[in-house]
Amino acid sequence: LYDFKELGRGEPEMVETGREICSGEYSGISGFRHIMGKMEISFKSEDDAERVLELVRYANVLAQKPLVADELQFIAKYPDIAKELLAIAPLT
Repeated sequence: LYDFKELGRGEPEMVETGREICSGEYSGISGFRHIMGKMEISFKSEDDAERVLELVRYANVLAQKPLVADELQFIAKYPDIAKELLAIAPLT
């Protein structure tokens, strides 16, 4: 096979997608805390972290794609508002 330079294409380029975390059904609390720690978000207790992780999982299912950093930060900072926004009620 050919090298990028031999084809005249230059170096491979990495494109940032803006996606930060996949929080599926089997994502653990320690992995979640690690990702949130990278964004400088800490939790007061283990229960707070688990509550936010549950909301992140619901948001992930609702969006049907991984959440971006801004969405994660909003859910962590305002969990009560996020819970109301994620409540799905059928239209009558």
